[in-house]
Amino acid sequence: MKPRVRGFTLLELLIAIAIFAVVGVMAYGGLNTVIKQSAIVQSQTEQLAETQAGLRQMRSDLSFAIDRAARDALGGEVPEFAGGGLNLLTLTRLGAANPWDAAQSQLALVRWRLQNGNLERAEFIPADGAIGNSAADPDWRIMLRGVQRIKLVFFDQNNQSMADWPPINQPSAGLPKAVEVRLSLKNMPPLRLTVALVADWPAPVSAAPPPAAGGVDNEVGGRAP
Repeated sequence: MKPRVRGFTLLELLIAIAIFAVVGVMAYGGLNTVIKQSAIVQSQTEQLAETQAGLRQMRSDLSFAIDRAARDALGGEVPEFAGGGLNLLTLTRLGAANPWDAAQSQLALVRWRLQNGNLERAEFIPADGAIGNSAADPDWRIMLRGVQRIKLVFFDQNNQSMADWPPINQPSAGLPKAVEVRLSLKNMPPLRLTVALVADWPAPVSAAPPPAAGGVDNEVGGRAP
């Protein structure tokens, strides 16, 4: 007589399926949480990298600001350094980008503005003749996104702080001594950046000093008798 083979009952199968379903739901929930956390970390990493790049660019603009007014398209004067109020920041800086080593000025006019929660920057090369020229529309580039608040504080030579530059009673004040940037971004703690400006850049050195009295330089650099 053959032994009787006993299989699973319907109740046992239903219990096994139910257990498998519960384990599957728990595993999916854990995997979904890991995926969400990974997306959040990646988003915060990208925001941090963008913030560092934006603040690095603003620090560069402030550090290389020069006390030299620009000219608009009609020949009017554009202040060498102005900030606060409706105009977040306008300045003339040294070190204009020149990747192709073209014959151009090293000066650039730089403007910063806050537009729809984005901190944007525009650069004009050459510095003169760009403002008010309809043929040269500003190329505004987004430097920071999710800006909730930004405030610039300017310090004069006496370390007095003010919200606007130049001061109302000193329209020809030149460059401030330092600028403090207070920034609030979405999903990030408040940030503060202080940059000391170079008030006086050294005068350019002549490559060929004038000859002394009593002699004339010849073509090969010697002195004529």
